[in-house]
Amino acid sequence: MSLITDIKNYKYVGMPFHAVGFPQPVYSHLVASNDGVNWTDLKAYNFGWRDTDIAYINGEFWTCTGTYVNHTKDFETFTQVNCPNMGLKNLWASEFYQDNSGNWWFIYCGSETDVDYSEFKLYASRFYPERYQIDAVRHDITLNANGGYIDPNINYINGYYYLWCSKTSTPTQELHLFKSSNVLGPYDEVETNIMSLTNSTGFTWNEAPEMLVVNGKYYLYSDPWNKGQSESDRDVYRAESDDLVTWTNMERCNADVTMRHYTPLYIGDLKLEDSTPSTPNTPVTPPSDNKPTTPNKPDKPTTDLSIINLWDGDINSFYPTNRNNYVVVNNFITEWNNSDNSFLEPLNFKLDATNYSEVNRLAYRQFISNAKILIEQIPKMVEDYRVTDYDYTCIPPTLPTGIDFNQVEVNNFWKWVRDNFSWIKGQVDQVG
Repeated sequence: MSLITDIKNYKYVGMPFHAVGFPQPVYSHLVASNDGVNWTDLKAYNFGWRDTDIAYINGEFWTCTGTYVNHTKDFETFTQVNCPNMGLKNLWASEFYQDNSGNWWFIYCGSETDVDYSEFKLYASRFYPERYQIDAVRHDITLNANGGYIDPNINYINGYYYLWCSKTSTPTQELHLFKSSNVLGPYDEVETNIMSLTNSTGFTWNEAPEMLVVNGKYYLYSDPWNKGQSESDRDVYRAESDDLVTWTNMERCNADVTMRHYTPLYIGDLKLEDSTPSTPNTPVTPPSDNKPTTPNKPDKPTTDLSIINLWDGDINSFYPTNRNNYVVVNNFITEWNNSDNSFLEPLNFKLDATNYSEVNRLAYRQFISNAKILIEQIPKMVEDYRVTDYDYTCIPPTLPTGIDFNQVEVNNFWKWVRDNFSWIKGQVDQVG
């Protein structure tokens, strides 16, 4: 049974961490619940993500912890997306948030210096899930308050943005709620009883507020603890409210593992898609030795080559743009080799569609390697399938010679690939 099949049996999902020490080692867990308090451990991971947020966007789950951003459809295979450091020395407690206008944001806290909590501020950067891209420009989230704040969490309620965060101070660490008509602020504080409620339990520090709105009721998750307490002894608690001001029921969440800072996601209203690999490799099916010896009407490849993407020039989108193109071409090759058309000779090449963790030299080298394969193979295919249009000339484009890629050269290459494959398909069509 797949993890997605398991998750469909629950209303909440999250990825807390179990800390054995600070800051490492840390072990992540996928947990699920039907009441938001009692959680079942579905899977343990050894990659050690702290403060993980989960969002469900465009049919897949996204996770982020600091600058470590991934998406997955099955919680087995994770595809990493390049995330800039935004010019910060510390970037913590990142989350995804969609504002009332439909824009996605990557929100976080950070500082330009070493870990000095008084220097931490709240920030947001634009997030483009359809392009698998996070913008490197950071925008201030402005508070009408003094002090260092961390762990931002935003909800839009009745025309206002409500921001929870932790204020770092001595001798306590406190939870505070702010309100604004703009997602970036300025935010004014909303007085609540949450800290008196927390302190009444005997805890003196509190951080990592995460609020869910479910069926008109507000649920606030947080990490209350005592300064000096071992990380492995802490747990997440949940409070409830009907008005955002008066909070009750500071209840400890139960799980098979010790849980710390995570963003619970309510999935009770979602129609989750069936699990498919998040980053499927596209295999080339070996050609059959039993192809018919007499021509049949071509079973033409159906891959839509028009979806080959052109690079927009943003370095953060270079890798996903190119990898998507590799997959399109590999699909074309697979369909070609699976065809029953005896006119088609088997294609024995395949593009490397390895999913590198971020845009780096390996991704650039991958592009050059794949481009050289296509520049060698496409002219051969043009000659092999030249049925008409004898004046058609296949002139390979100029490839970049270094890692400082030129947008025009990259786009000219992919246009050449698309146009030539389309021409070849047109030739094949004419023998049918």
